[in-house]
Amino acid sequence: MITKIIKYYVVVLLLSLIFPVIADARLDYTVFPRLSIEGRYSDNYYNREIEKDDALIATISPGILLSVMTQNILLDLDYSLNAAGYFIRDEENRYEYYNQRGFANFRANLSRNISVLLRDEIIKNLDTLLIDENLTRQERMAQYIMNTAGGELIYRYAEGSEIGAGYSFTLVEYLDSNIDDSERHNFTGRISRSFNIRNIGNINYRHSIVDYRRVGGAGQVSREDIYEDEIRGRFTHFFTPRFSGGLNYGYIETHYDGATVDYHIHDATLESVYNITPYLTADGRFGMYFREQYNRENKWEEGLVYRAGLTYTYPTFTGSAAYEGGYNSVYTNPQMLEFFRYWRVAGEAMYHLIREKLTLRGRGYYTVNNYPNSLNNREDHVWNAGGGIDYQILNWLLFALEYGHTVRNSNLPGFHYTENIYIARITISYRISTMERDIETRERRERERRIETGVERREMERREREEDNAR
Repeated sequence: MITKIIKYYVVVLLLSLIFPVIADARLDYTVFPRLSIEGRYSDNYYNREIEKDDALIATISPGILLSVMTQNILLDLDYSLNAAGYFIRDEENRYEYYNQRGFANFRANLSRNISVLLRDEIIKNLDTLLIDENLTRQERMAQYIMNTAGGELIYRYAEGSEIGAGYSFTLVEYLDSNIDDSERHNFTGRISRSFNIRNIGNINYRHSIVDYRRVGGAGQVSREDIYEDEIRGRFTHFFTPRFSGGLNYGYIETHYDGATVDYHIHDATLESVYNITPYLTADGRFGMYFREQYNRENKWEEGLVYRAGLTYTYPTFTGSAAYEGGYNSVYTNPQMLEFFRYWRVAGEAMYHLIREKLTLRGRGYYTVNNYPNSLNNREDHVWNAGGGIDYQILNWLLFALEYGHTVRNSNLPGFHYTENIYIARITISYRISTMERDIETRERRERERRIETGVERREMERREREEDNAR
């Protein structure tokens, strides 16, 4: 009921903002219908150490995007449906899922200095919320309904400087009675300041409340409610147009409504970005974090936060590589593995061939995750490698092949697994846009102008003379 009321007021607000703004404005739109047909094969669908089951998943995914834009507003509406059939060896039942996603994004410039952002997303039975290497396939496949709605009000008080305040609400309801439903409230505030062309600073604040609804069940361990505050500040100085450096400081305080020990974290890093060439960029980060747990002996722990990365961008090739480490927090998984330390090395590349009709892709990473709050101090070593090929057969027709290989080794039994995934996909799409028409119109008018002024005619005559001389 609450969600319906929120959606009602969002719609009313959108309508009240849209119509006054577009009354005297030029309207541009984009309509993007699409259809994807995919076949996926996994040789270890449930990510088990033993008793592996292979599976074939067939999916058909229609969708459509509508984008409307004027001088002062932007509205995106997107809907997609995934109809999937799961055929698992040695299982009599064949599973069918109909997953849906709806998304709305709205931005309006209420005045020269004031803007509003509104966003709503609803996902039903989509098995991507919990996808990470820490979870089993059963946990990833937990069916649920998730709705996230929120907005932000932005005030630009100077050139390159603004203040923002926002709120978002996320509701997650599981069909599995062994997993607690949850509500998450996020209150945010931020301020950024461009002092001059060389110095930029910003401060971000977040207050989060994660409320787990107890659904009961014999032997079930219910999740504890979480209250978290985070404040982060960053200052950046541009030493030259190609080189910048700065200081980043963050503070996080986490409280549990239960027996779990509360803690807070300080972290501070020095950061830099260097544009070595127009195509090659290097970035780096180095610092430390300090985590204090309340009411525990040896409550202080510390660790490094670091990153070294390279990015290469060229019209026909893009690639990146990075080595990084530090800490992270995850509150969405049922295993209560919120805080963990990690280090990771990763890389990816993309290469375009045959006038960008053929694209080759490759990726890989190796990561080590340590969970100090888990039983027996769980530590996982995960590596993944894969790649694919995309072929743009026609402007509206795309064919793709993908392969992925994942291995997870853990210091605890039952968490090892190896999986190979093979994917074949056909995508049909067609874009209708007034913005594209405008580009075509401008190009046509430019050609007509060049012909009228004799520029095009003289260039044609020059090419003809060159061809004659060559003969």
